[in-house]
Amino acid sequence: MSTMTTAAKQGLTYAQLLETNNLIQASADETYWLCVTRTVQESKLFPVPAYMMYSYLNSYFRYPELLRKIEASMPAEELGDRARTMSGKIGALAVGWAMPGVYLLGRQWLLEMGMIRPTDALDDLVYVLDFWKRYQLAYHRNDGHLSNRDFGHRAQVHPERTVQVFQSDLFDCEPGDDLHEAATAFMSTTSQYGFLISCESRISLHNGGPYKMADGRELMIRDFMDLAEGDYPWLDGVAAHVPYNCLTVPMALKDTHVYLTDDWGSFESEPEFQAHHVSGVGLYTSDALTDGYQPVGMGSREELVRTFHELTEKMRAAMDGLWRRIAAWSRDEMLDAGAIVYFSIFKDLAHIAGVYDVADWMLIDERAHKFKPLLNDEYSRDALVQLCVGMMNNHRLAEHTLMQHGNDQARLYTLVPYDVLNGTPYVPTSGPIRPGDSVLLRKNDRYRTSKGVLGLGEYNRRESVPGTHGAGRRFLCETWVKYNAGTAEADELYTLEQGYSRTLAGRGSSLTGADILDVRAGTRRRHPGADEVLHALAVVKKGTLAHVAELLGADKTAVAAVMARSVAVGHVVEAGDHVLLSPLARLAAAANCGRLYATVRDSKPFHVTMEEFERLNAELKAVMSQWQVRGVAGDHVPNDHADAAYDEKVIDALGSVHETVEGILDRFADEVPRLAVYRDRLTSALEQAEDGEVSWVSDVTIASYHTVWFELHEDLLRMLGQERHE
Repeated sequence: MSTMTTAAKQGLTYAQLLETNNLIQASADETYWLCVTRTVQESKLFPVPAYMMYSYLNSYFRYPELLRKIEASMPAEELGDRARTMSGKIGALAVGWAMPGVYLLGRQWLLEMGMIRPTDALDDLVYVLDFWKRYQLAYHRNDGHLSNRDFGHRAQVHPERTVQVFQSDLFDCEPGDDLHEAATAFMSTTSQYGFLISCESRISLHNGGPYKMADGRELMIRDFMDLAEGDYPWLDGVAAHVPYNCLTVPMALKDTHVYLTDDWGSFESEPEFQAHHVSGVGLYTSDALTDGYQPVGMGSREELVRTFHELTEKMRAAMDGLWRRIAAWSRDEMLDAGAIVYFSIFKDLAHIAGVYDVADWMLIDERAHKFKPLLNDEYSRDALVQLCVGMMNNHRLAEHTLMQHGNDQARLYTLVPYDVLNGTPYVPTSGPIRPGDSVLLRKNDRYRTSKGVLGLGEYNRRESVPGTHGAGRRFLCETWVKYNAGTAEADELYTLEQGYSRTLAGRGSSLTGADILDVRAGTRRRHPGADEVLHALAVVKKGTLAHVAELLGADKTAVAAVMARSVAVGHVVEAGDHVLLSPLARLAAAANCGRLYATVRDSKPFHVTMEEFERLNAELKAVMSQWQVRGVAGDHVPNDHADAAYDEKVIDALGSVHETVEGILDRFADEVPRLAVYRDRLTSALEQAEDGEVSWVSDVTIASYHTVWFELHEDLLRMLGQERHE
């Protein structure tokens, strides 16, 4: 340990220690819950308890300096943002639980053995937990939580734009068809292969979600990692023909609800998940050098079936080779490999930051190595159980206390005593990384990446900034999208994510869940949001469901669903077959127009076209005056429409106005496509008037020419935030 210092000298504050202890306890509560409720991990081949205990020590001695090295290149918050665009090991499992978990388990074991005190390596402890907090908050920024535990054991880290692409591009399947069989065979084989890669642990497989798709259907994201020649030396040669290091399978599940996704990346559902619940699949790859998730074999259903089969065979061949290699290993080799797997669980952060070093991640620190003689199977098993469920002396608390998930007087991790703030000296750090060693073969300089097989030097030099993070887009979060959907900036953000999509390329930011279902069904109906429906009701004042749907050029069923929700919350009032806005909703609709049509209000061409429309509106008023009143013997009298020749002349004048407004409406519709419906409605009304149905000129009880024109004018004025001048 380093020399003594004081809190005042190091600048540690009470607030820092309060937060540190809070984070320690949060990690302790989740670790205890996971250890006593999840499946116990056992192996007839690997000394799992021994290598886990070994990894805890290696983590305690190395994590602080490795994290400082990573953060010298890239802040924890940016690493968290980058990780959302990659496969999930560096999400819930690697950082959500393991970063603090294995470090604190190492600390707790050393405390139990009397090797350290609670105030030793205090600066290290504060830093590791602060890094974890900042990374986790950035990684989980879309759900606003620190971990899956804090979200009721859900993992909804992906932004809507990513989930939309996953859902829209899925290929449907059902038990017994070619895709279902190919996908389930791939996932089964790759799970077995990954289990062996990670020394019979869960670390190569991760699950995220659930995301709601529709009633009775949810989306889960399954990641497989470290499949090819990469960081682990035991994959050199045997995985040379595995073409992807990381693969992601979005899975649509039907007739089962995922109610728990824990911080180990496993999930539970009701009823229990079985292969027959999978009703759709996709396939993607990602790593530190990809611009988000890249589709694999997703050009067609047939291509995906073929790709799954080809990859399954490659995984089987690699697994056979790995079995042969591991069969020749000694216990020491198995111990080192397992400890390295657990210790290096978030090594990909070093790849993102471009500072990966084999000596940092694939070796056992000499300080941890000294404990190796202790790690026989019996001692390791007993020590691991006692360490993880709070049975050691240092876990004990005062007799009247209870732990969170049990009735024992225990705390899994020891908190920091606050007396250091009184000037009590403490040891700030465990010091720099010491030399490491391993009985395993040394790593070949071959790393399978999305850019091909690279040497480590070039891998570290390369950097890929996701397009959705460039040019100020990194901070365009889900809350921002909520208030800016449909703007050019939001559409650009979504279009970047949609660039690799088979079905959504160029569709932009205004898609709803119903739109995605339509895309998958091959239809192109429009599903407006609540703000659009309220805007349309404000335009028509009082109208029918069919009228609102027609005005929006939207699917009637979708409008009905929005309307029902609006009625339920009091925004819309029903009056027989008609609906109208409540007074407060009318004010809200006017206020929302500024956000809903911000792009229109900023569009100079739209304003120029509006000026042309206003000039034409004056002509229309003159025509309508001629229709309503005619000159007789030098006087103006109401038009009784007895003079067919006079009415025909006025209708001809109306036709001249219509010829001009068609071009204006085309330009309006170029910027707001739904406005094209007014052209069609005006044309229909004019044609019926020309056919002798004169009520279609101005009758307020039907969609006459003047009625539709009035609605059009009201719509435009509201979009632009302007007042009507009669």
